[in-house]
Amino acid sequence: MEEQQNITESKPKRPQLLTILCILTFIGSGLGVFGFLMVAVNYENTMEIMRNVYANMPEAAFLLNAPRDFFLISFVLSASSVLGAIMMWNLRKIGFHLYTSSQLIYLVVPLIYFGGETNPIMNIILTALFVYLYARNLQFMR
Repeated sequence: MEEQQNITESKPKRPQLLTILCILTFIGSGLGVFGFLMVAVNYENTMEIMRNVYANMPEAAFLLNAPRDFFLISFVLSASSVLGAIMMWNLRKIGFHLYTSSQLIYLVVPLIYFGGETNPIMNIILTALFVYLYARNLQFMR
């Protein structure tokens, strides 16, 4: 009985901020995993639907020219972000590096495919905020 209590006490506790960040990442990147995979698998049908939906939205027109590999790359980056968050959930520092590198690459991919057609300011701000907040929790990870 005493041994079980010592094991419980010696296990590091995940900070609340890290828990919240991981949950938000599970939701956001998890939806990305699902969405990007669905588009990549059903590319032709999805693009037809997008042509109808975005016909009157010029700010989203660049998506109509997105090749299938854009969605596949985005799927892989979203999945690696989720994997990084799972590792951080388990207090593993390597998860921070996986998450951060995935997110930084994810900022560059649309610029490669669409050039100046996208406005990445909001993505840059959110990525910087999440990376900063995750970095503040590195001291709790091993």
